[in-house]
Amino acid sequence: MPIPHQEMRRMIKRRVQGLAPRDRARVLREALAELPGYYSGPYGELRRWIDDQIAEATTRRGAEHHDAYFIARQGVAQVALVGPPNAGKSSLLQALTGRAVPVGSYPFTTVRPAEGMAVLHGAPVQLLDLPGLIEGGDEGRGDGRAVLAQIRVTDGILFVEPADLVGMADADAVRDMVRAAVPDVPWALVGTKVDLAPPAALQQWQQRARGAAHSLCSTATGEGLDDVRQLIWALTGLLRVYPKPPGRPAADDPVVLPPGSTVLDFVRAMHRDWESRLGPARVTGPSARFAGQTVGRGHLLQDGDVVELSLRRG
Repeated sequence: MPIPHQEMRRMIKRRVQGLAPRDRARVLREALAELPGYYSGPYGELRRWIDDQIAEATTRRGAEHHDAYFIARQGVAQVALVGPPNAGKSSLLQALTGRAVPVGSYPFTTVRPAEGMAVLHGAPVQLLDLPGLIEGGDEGRGDGRAVLAQIRVTDGILFVEPADLVGMADADAVRDMVRAAVPDVPWALVGTKVDLAPPAALQQWQQRARGAAHSLCSTATGEGLDDVRQLIWALTGLLRVYPKPPGRPAADDPVVLPPGSTVLDFVRAMHRDWESRLGPARVTGPSARFAGQTVGRGHLLQDGDVVELSLRRG
């Protein structure tokens, strides 16, 4: 079984005591990798505490991050909110994360990246509110190259566009530029300000978005925000896998895993010492041909799977 969370916290405090900020951040990240893959309950609280300690150590380190546009990844994934100026990115970040950021009805309200943590299905997903891009940003206009450098290291791009079609040409130019400069990062679309858009504009926006993953929302009324959360979750490709003890119901809290994870990855996330004791596993869910299918450790898991492990005596 995993080490009790209280003891893990005490162990981590002992490890980092007296370390310089750079070494403190490194040891904390190593400790984060050792945690069981739970993002709620006591281990979720411990994970958030470590994230806070890393952020504090990184801030103290200061000189290591000279580039004011760079924000280090925290949580299980990092998704960038990208679009032209005044598209509603800051309002969306605030609505989804509760992070207070400057919001205005004028262009270039955001002059430096801001970040907040959205808890999706119990897992912390970091959202970045990036400064608005303009056509020619890939050639250096409006600090576009710095913004694109941040986008390249994210796990997903959420293009934010006003659904009332104000600035439609700018939104199209930004999307084309980013997709050309960052072709390998998955992306989706969200139309904002639906409370201001007439029905004809909404219909036209949906026609433009056809063929891409997309949703519509209003941060003023809250309409569609749950759809945006689901869109972001799908964009990350993260997997919720539920452990099931033999003869008992599946756990309510999932283990959150990256895309392409196997039964072996699931076991390592649960407890790294279990790998040598792992016997056949039984899977019920999207990746199984039938409920309770017996699979090997290389079986690829899918979001929503339930896994029952068989462990040999140690």
